[in-house]
Amino acid sequence: MTNTHKSFKSGDLVEVLQPDEILSKLDTNGQLDGLPFMPEMITYCGKKFKVLFKVEKTCVACLFPDDNLTNKMKEFIYNDVVFLENLRCSGTNHGNCHRACMIFWKESWLKKVNHEKDETTVSQEDIRKLKERLITQKSGGKYFCQSTELKTATNFVSSSKRIKKIFKEISSGGLNIIEATKAVVLPSWRKFNRVPQPKGVLMETPVEELNLEADELVEIRTIDEILQTLDKKGRNKGLKFTQDMKQYCGKQFRVRNKVENMIQEETGDMLQIKNTVILENVICTYSYRFAGCPRSEFHYWREIWLKRVNE
Repeated sequence: MTNTHKSFKSGDLVEVLQPDEILSKLDTNGQLDGLPFMPEMITYCGKKFKVLFKVEKTCVACLFPDDNLTNKMKEFIYNDVVFLENLRCSGTNHGNCHRACMIFWKESWLKKVNHEKDETTVSQEDIRKLKERLITQKSGGKYFCQSTELKTATNFVSSSKRIKKIFKEISSGGLNIIEATKAVVLPSWRKFNRVPQPKGVLMETPVEELNLEADELVEIRTIDEILQTLDKKGRNKGLKFTQDMKQYCGKQFRVRNKVENMIQEETGDMLQIKNTVILENVICTYSYRFAGCPRSEFHYWREIWLKRVNE
C-alpha cells in the first residue's frame, strides 16, 4: 500500500483525516507501509495542527542475533512522514507506557487546510470501526506500536545519504543552518577527539527514592556526582547515562512525569521501571550521531541523579 507524496513543510496547517478515511488507507493490521495508526491517535481525527517538520530520518533500536543492541539511522518507506506540533503518544492503549514518543504521521493521513476555524465533527460509529482494526498487542503479549514496528517501516540510510538529507531538512524547515552545521561538525569532532562516554567504577550501583511528582522543580547533579552512581558501562541499574545528557548537569527543570512502564522498542516487551522520571523539554539531541536524529526522545533520569529544589 503506497502513499501519495504531498511534501508538507514546517509550519503547514493540516487536518487529520476522518476515521473512515484513515480506515480506508490501512491494511488488516492497521498499518500503512508498515507504520501503525495507533488508538491514541484517533482523538486527533478532524482536528487541525501545524506541521513541526518532515521526518527525513530516524534512529531505530535494532537487536541483532547475538543480542547486541544498537541504534541504526533509517528512513521511512516512501519518505512521507511528518511530526505535528506537540503531539506525543499518551500510551493509554498500550499498558500506560510512559515513554511519550513523538507520533509519526503519514502524509496520507493528513490534508492541508487554510484556516483553523470550524473543527470537523467526527462520527462515533466510524471511530468504533477504526478501533476494531487497530492492534495494540501481538501473540505472546508483545506490544505493537509505532516504536516496535519502526524496524519494518523503515530502510537503512547510508552516511552519504544523510548528508543529502540535511539539505532537504533545511529546505523543508526542519533544520536551520546553525543546527545543520552542528549536526555534522559536533559528532565528527567528538569522534576525532575520541570523547569517552561517561562511566563509573561500581560493580553494584546505588538507588535513591525521591518519589518525585509531575511539576516538581529539580536540579540535575554535577557530572562528578553522577559518575559516582555508575558502573563500568556507564549505567545505573541498567539505565545508561549518555554523553548527550552531560550538557544538562547543574541545570534546573520541572518533572514532566514518572516513568514506571516502558515498551522496549526492539522486543515489544513492557519493562517495569522504578525511581525514574522524564523532565520537561529535556530531549535527546543525538549530538554524538553523525547528521543527528529528529526523533526528540526524552532522556530518562534516575532520581539519584537529581535533587529537589525548594521553591
